Amino acid sequence: MPYLVDRAARLYYDDACGPCRLLARTTEGVSRGRVVATPLAGPEADGALGGLSETTRFGSAHLASEGAVRSGGELVAPLIGLTFGRRWERVVRGVPPLERSLRSLYLRLQAARNSRGCGAVASR
Repeated sequence: MPYLVDRAARLYYDDACGPCRLLARTTEGVSRGRVVATPLAGPEADGALGGLSETTRFGSAHLASEGAVRSGGELVAPLIGLTFGRRWERVVRGVPPLERSLRSLYLRLQAARNSRGCGAVASR
């Protein structure tokens, strides 16, 4: 059952960053349990992200689903699919300007977060 597989998706986010926490928890709620928001610094993250350097691990959000970990801008389309339904992921992927815009938005938010030190490695 795809729904049961979807429930295994984890969105790893920086819990020390207010906007990150808000977006991750909102995603968890809107997804109706298909996405579980999990802090990057939590013990649950060690298994999935333990192989990443500290800079990479805390530099962006990560989505673990279907046996793969997607990071940064690469997580946007799959996260939309898990949050709103697979049809919306197909729409995003089927309209390249939309996918590029959403990815660009994520990357700008990530750059702003990292440059301000909002829970980034440098501020730990």
